[in-house]
Amino acid sequence: MSLIKFEDFSFRYSHHENALSDINLEVREGEFVLLCGPSGSGKTTLLANLKNEIRPVGNSEGSIYYDGKNIGDMEDERSASEIGFLFQNPEDQMVSDNVLQEIAFPLENMGLSTGEIRNRVAEMTAFFGLDKYLYRNVNELSGGQKQLVNLCSLLVLKPRLLLLDEPTSQLDPIAAYDFLSILRRLNEEFSITIIATEHKIDNMFPFIDKAVFLKDGCIQYSDKPRNICSKAWTDNIFSNYLPYVTRINFLLQSKYDFLGEMNIPLNIREGRANLNLLNNELKKSQTSLSKVESKPPLDYGEYENRLSTIESSKNHLLSCEDIWFGYVQEHIVLKGIFLDINQGEFLSILGGNGTGKTTLLQILAGLMKPKKGKVNYKKDLNLGYVHQNPMIHFRQETVRDEFSEFSSGFKEACSTIGKANGTNGIGENNKKSDDNPINENKLNFFKSVFRSWKSSDIAVNTSSNASTLNFESRLVISEDEKQGLIEVFGLSNLLDKHPYDCSGGEQQKIAIVKALLTKPDILFLDEPTKGIDPVSKLHLADLMKKLQKEGLSIVMTTHDIDFAAEYSQRCILIFDGGIQIDDNPRAVFSNNNFYTTFVNRMVKDYLPDGVTLSDVKNEWAV
Repeated sequence: MSLIKFEDFSFRYSHHENALSDINLEVREGEFVLLCGPSGSGKTTLLANLKNEIRPVGNSEGSIYYDGKNIGDMEDERSASEIGFLFQNPEDQMVSDNVLQEIAFPLENMGLSTGEIRNRVAEMTAFFGLDKYLYRNVNELSGGQKQLVNLCSLLVLKPRLLLLDEPTSQLDPIAAYDFLSILRRLNEEFSITIIATEHKIDNMFPFIDKAVFLKDGCIQYSDKPRNICSKAWTDNIFSNYLPYVTRINFLLQSKYDFLGEMNIPLNIREGRANLNLLNNELKKSQTSLSKVESKPPLDYGEYENRLSTIESSKNHLLSCEDIWFGYVQEHIVLKGIFLDINQGEFLSILGGNGTGKTTLLQILAGLMKPKKGKVNYKKDLNLGYVHQNPMIHFRQETVRDEFSEFSSGFKEACSTIGKANGTNGIGENNKKSDDNPINENKLNFFKSVFRSWKSSDIAVNTSSNASTLNFESRLVISEDEKQGLIEVFGLSNLLDKHPYDCSGGEQQKIAIVKALLTKPDILFLDEPTKGIDPVSKLHLADLMKKLQKEGLSIVMTTHDIDFAAEYSQRCILIFDGGIQIDDNPRAVFSNNNFYTTFVNRMVKDYLPDGVTLSDVKNEWAV
């Protein structure tokens, strides 16, 4: 008997087209089901309709059954305890100050006795290794720890069904792998049914029971992982959703037919086994998969001399010298950062959760001041910034209004803030106003809303003793250019929607377009691919390449190392407050075993410096 069953279910938000159409889907008890599809395809809407407490407002047709009964008739207490929902952003779900209170909170709401609450919390925290963090403030936890605490607060209620909305999108690769390992244990050892949405499926795909691919609110494919791979590979859209291991196998299969007789690999072990068999077959004909001349991985000790030679002739737009920063005196986040950003380059900042990536990005963008050191900017430099939470950028009723807000009133707002800060708004200090503490807050608010500022001096010192940066509107984008950006990002059909009604991936694209409307010289992106589907990533990458050719410099923080390896020109890895590695992606990732791409993990024995799908295609001519 199915635990979940959709029968001809359709859902439509008020005054909009159907978000879901004719959904027929069964999920058996104990299954692990993965939902994939482009942003706005209805994945989150489908999940939310399974949880009565957060069911979206709109019109529905058809039926959803839970354990044989209509889910709408389910008792509140049973829904709260048996169906758990884990949000994309860990901080959206936290309501208490410390870990113990957070995990105990749902049990208190259910009215359980103190003894039962303590028993359940003790069992759960011991099982997941959180007992040493019981009195830790939740704000001091890493992203992975926060998500684990949220999961525990659901599991103490002993649910039968877990609904996960992109649970690893905010986590670094190592933390994401650890979290997925826990989900796998819960599914295999405790038979908890799991339905998850996810764009990064390489780690999850090998152990799911069913994959469901959605497009425009309809189910395009629904089958077991291996079966769905064969169907999706010929689809121009969903072929991009398959794991890298599987895609490499299909590429080689197009050249070596006998691979079609073997099982489709879903994980690195199976992929390497197929490569070994292929290599053995090729050796019979006096050839092999190995690259003719494979250079050894770069010694990191060499990169400083090489970079200094290469970049001495480049056009530096921004340089920071000996940057130090800490939110509290006892915890220094950044220690002695030296970094140059050059015109037209694409730089990715990598590192685990809590290493200081976002802090460094905001200092470079002028949104925060270092405690020590300085940042120098080239004259008349226009900067754009996109926060990792795109909702911070929204303040209008429709997407159309969001894109139009720079066309009127911008200069007036700039002037108002400039006067409040003792400047004329376009770069000249009239008087110093240190005696008015609200000025800095107004200026920060201005920066957070418009995310674009322009330096007025050749070297702008943003150390703690420096004067405040100056700002200027830059209304140079035409209506045709704006419409072009909207169409490239596929946002034309969202113009009349409220930004908050858009999916997470759509919100991310809206925020990026808003930043590009200011025509920045350097665009700072904090986790730009978070919540964006693979096809939208390709579109974003293509646009970034075009803008780079026109001279735009791009600096992004990311946990998406496959995207960084494929499209960045330069990567830096933050470790222990400093820049541990600064080099091209191939040199960075080919030297790692764990913090590297899925492609490199699979082909390392044959292509040691192959880190992207493009490398495989070029070297093996597939």
